[in-house]
Amino acid sequence: MEGKPGGRLEQLRRRLGDGARLFAVLRQASARLTVVAALAAVLAGVLNPVFTLTSGALVASVASALEEGVRAPSPRILLLLALAAGVYVLSLVMGPVRESAGDALMRRVDEHLALRVMSSVAQPRGLAHLEDPDVLDRIAQSLGAVTAITPGMAAYYLVQLWAQRLQAVLSAVIVFAFSPWWAVALIAAHAVSYRLRRWHWDQVTNVLHGRTDLLRRSHYLRDLAVDGAAAKETRIFGLEAWLVDRYRVTALDTLEPIWQRRRNGGLISLGATTALLVLEGAVLLAIVRAGLDGRLGIGAVVVYSQAVVAASNLGVFNDAQVYVSEGTAALRVLVGLEREVPTVGANLRGHRPADGLPQESIRFHDVRFHYPGQSGEVLDGLDLEIAAGTSLAIVGENGAGKTSFVKLLARLYDPTAGRITVDGVDLRELDPAQWQRRVAAVFQDYVAYKMSAHDNVALGAVDHLDDRAGVEDAARRAGAAAAIERLDAGWDTPLSRELTGGSDLSGGEWQRLALARALFAIAHGAGVLILDEPTAALDVRGEAAVYDRFLEMTRGVTTIVISHRFSTVRRADRIVVLEHGRIVEDGTHADLVAAGGRYARMYRLQAARFSGGEPVSA
Repeated sequence: MEGKPGGRLEQLRRRLGDGARLFAVLRQASARLTVVAALAAVLAGVLNPVFTLTSGALVASVASALEEGVRAPSPRILLLLALAAGVYVLSLVMGPVRESAGDALMRRVDEHLALRVMSSVAQPRGLAHLEDPDVLDRIAQSLGAVTAITPGMAAYYLVQLWAQRLQAVLSAVIVFAFSPWWAVALIAAHAVSYRLRRWHWDQVTNVLHGRTDLLRRSHYLRDLAVDGAAAKETRIFGLEAWLVDRYRVTALDTLEPIWQRRRNGGLISLGATTALLVLEGAVLLAIVRAGLDGRLGIGAVVVYSQAVVAASNLGVFNDAQVYVSEGTAALRVLVGLEREVPTVGANLRGHRPADGLPQESIRFHDVRFHYPGQSGEVLDGLDLEIAAGTSLAIVGENGAGKTSFVKLLARLYDPTAGRITVDGVDLRELDPAQWQRRVAAVFQDYVAYKMSAHDNVALGAVDHLDDRAGVEDAARRAGAAAAIERLDAGWDTPLSRELTGGSDLSGGEWQRLALARALFAIAHGAGVLILDEPTAALDVRGEAAVYDRFLEMTRGVTTIVISHRFSTVRRADRIVVLEHGRIVEDGTHADLVAAGGRYARMYRLQAARFSGGEPVSA
């Protein structure tokens, strides 16, 4: 496609668009730094040709003086010497200025774009885009995780590229003064060389981006080998050498096609470089001959020779071009990410307020659901009504659909068929952010935030971060306060040993802190509580004590409990058994045990563990 006129035109449009986007980002990140960097680049690009002209004039003046037998430097020579020295010193000064401006601009751009990525990914209220491999590939590409080149690096090297290009163009103009034909030949040859090298690099980049998923897998293995959280298992199971070897094999499999392209492109680069060297050598030879023939003076020979060498930047595809090319490509991916993320899995919509809901009930009407890209129904015609202010326990084997039920209830996904209503209002009509603020949840895979103990609780109601009394009360009621108060800095202690002055908690203490976070959310307006295996790290007695207190403290709150422990679920007002995405049993603990169905069989099997191994009777 790239070899066809239409393909080349499309490629040109794309690069012009990339350049426009990069300039827009530079302006948004820091207009002042962009101006400083541009001025520094222009000065750097101009100073080299000026030095070339000045040094040539100086050499010519010195040669002329020597021919005339003048032994003392003339005012002209002194002036040219001073001018050459001034230009040289100024170029030395502008180098660090350009570097500093470029470095500051790089950091501003990367910070600006990181915020854009975060905002783009955080905007949809659901989870579909965060579980979509294509979106995850795009996130990695836009952050520069694939090529290790970020748009900020493109901004940094763009300043250098401006200087190189301006210097090369002005040098070509100087060569044009010697011979228009030689100048045109050099410009054409450099253009062809640049085109070939750029084409080769684009081929490599296309392969690289096409293997983003494989690169992410190899990076996962690398990170797993050095991750402190995984170190316990990797050490116990002796996985260190296996991880290193697996990473090596995966990385090699991923990179081999890229290296093959580079080897093939190396021949192209070698041919282009050889042709350019021959041409440049011919131009230099013509300049030298003109000098020997007396058609050029020694000063002109110096000027034109330096200009031929400096003009070589017209055709070089060096690190600066690579960084600018890859950085702008990452920016292009980000623009696409911002445009496409809201459409993944159908962005959750709704505008009706959710304040105070539910007052009457939450109801699932013939709800069906499957994850994007999958055909099997996780929920298959589920019908269920939950009275507001009551507690409901959901039990079922793994894969029955319990977690998917919770995701739909929290509106992290919308049903693929059927509907969920809250007080008769379709959940799709409610503002998703408002509804999610009405939900407090403690998941089995709760987040252990590497923040202060206070923040770990207060994040349950982020608008009330300064409510220290409320945080401490929620922690006390969840049984987490004692563990926090023993820490050196109390509630201000960072909960990570990776942070200065930090400390860690046991699994059970972390779970109590997660429970406190949910209680804090309820204290500040949440009306639906989801407990998804929230006490798995506690022993049976600890769990029973927590649930006794928790159900009492949350009385009047619509509570959904998911647990494999029947000592927990039996305390709920109502229990349903979920199987293959449908409700197959519904009642109180006593009713279900008496019915002798699935719930009763599961209960007897678990109860047998605490009665000498024999199943207990109903």
